Amino acid sequence: MLDEHIAQIPGGPSSTTVERAKRKRHGQANYRLIRYADDWLLLVAGTREHAMSMRDQAAAVLAPMGLRLSEEKTKITHIDDGLDFLGWRIQLEFRSFGLVAAS
Repeated sequence: MLDEHIAQIPGGPSSTTVERAKRKRHGQANYRLIRYADDWLLLVAGTREHAMSMRDQAAAVLAPMGLRLSEEKTKITHIDDGLDFLGWRIQLEFRSFGLVAAS
């Protein structure tokens, strides 16, 4: 159900490359949902406010199913600071030859 919600919102995975670029130019966020079993990671290309809004939307989508977001597991962080997901360290590093996602 969360997958469907994220897929349908503007800036979600169903948006085209042109639509995402246009949203970025206008200061709007784009979203990606990564799932594995019951673990998920929502990537937000936007501001902290966009991320907080998506956290609230996710909580609203999960509530009718009797699910809630865990305060201790739910974090909003910048990708430069990195995060741990399913045993992998995800962090962007700038190197002379480009952008690298570290594991």
